[in-house]
Amino acid sequence: MTSLLKIMLILHIISGFLSLACGLLSMLNKKGARQHRLTGKLFFAGMTGVFITATFISIVKNIPFLFMVGFFSYYLACSGYRALYLKKLHLQQGPAPLDWLISLTGIVAGLALTGFSYVWFSERGMWGSVPLTFGIFCLLSGWKDIRQFYKRPANKLHWFFTHGGRMGGAFAATVTAFIVVNMQIGSLTWLLWILPGVLIGTWTSLILTRYGKQFQQKKAAVPGDTAIPS
Repeated sequence: MTSLLKIMLILHIISGFLSLACGLLSMLNKKGARQHRLTGKLFFAGMTGVFITATFISIVKNIPFLFMVGFFSYYLACSGYRALYLKKLHLQQGPAPLDWLISLTGIVAGLALTGFSYVWFSERGMWGSVPLTFGIFCLLSGWKDIRQFYKRPANKLHWFFTHGGRMGGAFAATVTAFIVVNMQIGSLTWLLWILPGVLIGTWTSLILTRYGKQFQQKKAAVPGDTAIPS
């Protein structure tokens, strides 16, 4: 078991660096371009590796928080990736069983993290805000997914904003993991679990807003055109 654990730790680090590098490139390059699609696929592959290895490590070393965070971050990556296959959700496209599974997993992970926050608030003070923040975000995201399965989105580019927002969230989780492993700031270390998500979330929002404005301008110039703006 010790040798297997070492192997999983090595694979976890490799997968994490792949996610970190490809996630950053995906954030920076042109959305919809060939390079973006390539780095996006590699990012998702890296997140898959992170999820598998983190799940194994958390079970072997009995780290419940790592177990729940693994599901949280992979839920974001999976729901963001699946958004690309739900482009016609506003036209009564039906979600696949996999989409239901992903969304329900997000809700369960969110509830678990929110419940776990009570333990940390009781035992570790402000550290409880970490699983609480993650849990609420995950819970609301999963609920939003399921709600869209019943109440169809009005915006034709719903998939683009869902994809960008969730992948940005998954990238934030990767950056957070890298920072908290390599940095400590004493009693305020718990902030390192939250600030990367806030900052990268803001960055993601700005990127999506810019593309949204470009799309509106292109739509006004060419009525009926629903292509992603360049």
